[in-house]
Amino acid sequence: MDIVSSLLMTREQAIRKREKLAGHLASPLGVLRGSLLQRTTHHSSGCQKCARGEGHPLWVLTVGYPGGKTRQVSLRLDQVPLVQKAIAEYRDFKQTLEAISELNQFLLRLDREDSKEQERES
Repeated sequence: MDIVSSLLMTREQAIRKREKLAGHLASPLGVLRGSLLQRTTHHSSGCQKCARGEGHPLWVLTVGYPGGKTRQVSLRLDQVPLVQKAIAEYRDFKQTLEAISELNQFLLRLDREDSKEQERES
């Protein structure tokens, strides 16, 4: 979603929109970046369930880092809904920050244009 798509947006409208977005930002304390995966683990021996090929289902939070590194955190079943919510909150938070950043860029462009206009008038 391009938050600053209108050329007719005024400085005041951009500032109001930015303030409204900032006011809707939730606390970042509960956010999680990553993906939720369900995996199946298999024991090498001694487990009848694994011997039948069933394995053991496991939920994992996977987080990617620069250089292709990943970290996986095994989750208990009761943690899965909380992690799903925290990932969704992270995505919402990030989307709102991106929209605020776009508005700030728009305001910078307006400032540049205003100063060019003032130079021409001088």
